Amino acid sequence: MKVGVFHPALDWYGGAEVVAVATANSLIAQGHEVVLFINRWVDQNKIKEMIGEPLSSSIKVIVKPDLLSPRGDFQFYESVAKCFILKKYCDILVDTYNCCVLPWNDVIYIHFPYPNNNYFKAQFPYLRNSAAFRDIVRMPYVLLEKGLANYDDKLLLANSYFTAKATADAWGVIPEVLYPPIPSAMFDESNVLLEPRENLVVTLARFGQGKEVELIPKIASLTDKNIKYLMIGLAHDPKVIKDVEIKIRQLQLEDRVTILTNASRQEIKSKLSRAKVYLHTKKDEHFGISIAEAMAMGCLPVVHNSGGAPEFVPDQYRYNEMYEAAAIVENAVHSWNSEKAQKMMEIAVRFSETNFSNRFAKLFTEYCDSREK
Repeated sequence: MKVGVFHPALDWYGGAEVVAVATANSLIAQGHEVVLFINRWVDQNKIKEMIGEPLSSSIKVIVKPDLLSPRGDFQFYESVAKCFILKKYCDILVDTYNCCVLPWNDVIYIHFPYPNNNYFKAQFPYLRNSAAFRDIVRMPYVLLEKGLANYDDKLLLANSYFTAKATADAWGVIPEVLYPPIPSAMFDESNVLLEPRENLVVTLARFGQGKEVELIPKIASLTDKNIKYLMIGLAHDPKVIKDVEIKIRQLQLEDRVTILTNASRQEIKSKLSRAKVYLHTKKDEHFGISIAEAMAMGCLPVVHNSGGAPEFVPDQYRYNEMYEAAAIVENAVHSWNSEKAQKMMEIAVRFSETNFSNRFAKLFTEYCDSREK
């Protein structure tokens, strides 16, 4: 069977891109012919460097450059049109990018049901401020979905139970939950617990709107001065980076809080293997693959008590407000030991690429069989 995988922004190297690569590779492993649609050529070595896993050499790649800015309001429709084009090249279309139901996509991996989702807009000011404009722009899609899309003949996959509930609230359908994978490269350090650990807190998040990374210097200022912080992320929005740098200087934390942009997977592994704590400040994170990756490297995760994180992060490491976060971070740094780290690694195994591939294969096979009946 010829299967198309639609994920134009493969060079963003985030959690969604890990899902796209793992999905395409899983389909190849199942014996399918796979066509991948992207907006610019990405070198295999770069994919391996940034994500940890290369694309199978058996995958056929179609490259169609974007005409509009990625993830923009109007670029959404360009993406929808490209998805329609890809359908002509395959029997089944797997969409790991758009997070929406279209008449021509068959399998949809939902990172969150963004279009026309009132809950999502209510939570994030940067979307709420332009809500009227966004609603107007998205209205044709809403009419298309309501008029033509048939949920009954789709396979909907959600990255967490949190996202599954939001999807049910927004669309009235309940998707299957398929947690995103941690690249297998994050599990190949047999001596990770033998490495000396520092009083280091690492954050791994894209420097972009809505990630709430500006809270990290504030939390750092409330903790022991012997604790250092490292913020790692892709430099998507220079203004966000500049704002964080200003906050670091204002709080006089230049010697304790460091920013590292566009780090390779190997660099990330190296930093996590030295850290005791992983700090994640984003509220309502839909899943949080970076949290699971840090746990796989033996870090104790400190996360906001919302979104998909409570589905796998133990209670004692979840906070509700900034002062509580600082207290938990400080306690976790000073109480870290190999036994606690081992427990985190055991939790993270649930999200191995093998488990993702096996569950995806099962769901995909059942879906294909149901289409033939």
